[in-house]
Amino acid sequence: MRPVHTRSANADTFDFPGVITFKVLLSGAQTGGTHAVFEDIVQPGQGPGRHIHHAQDETFLFEEGEFDVEIDGVRHHMKPGDLGFVPKGSVHAFKNVGDVPGRLRYVFTPAGTFEDMVRELYALSEGSQPDPEDMARFALDHGQEFVGPPLE
Repeated sequence: MRPVHTRSANADTFDFPGVITFKVLLSGAQTGGTHAVFEDIVQPGQGPGRHIHHAQDETFLFEEGEFDVEIDGVRHHMKPGDLGFVPKGSVHAFKNVGDVPGRLRYVFTPAGTFEDMVRELYALSEGSQPDPEDMARFALDHGQEFVGPPLE
């Protein structure tokens, strides 16, 4: 494996208007599958439903805004500079609870195919809000499972 340098400004970006923008900062292909790094810009009041990554650990680094994060039923309030670790198999979700867009970065270990799932959802939804049934189906195809509603 070789060293890699990437720039956020040049990252593959997938914008779901009014909801979330995904950026691929470091793909699994660039790390031999050991890990992948993503960035989300999350609109106020938005966040995914409760879900599980069956084969990957996930580490969140909160950069801007305020978020609530629930991991295995325990809720945490996150501010810039905070970090959260989600072991594989843990039910979790996050929500931007501020009044401005928030930004977080996260690392999947191993990389898995989350990036492929985002690309497929984006192509299917043509950049609009993905259908929840499509999201659930794609998630299962990529080792993830939606198991509950978003945080309130």
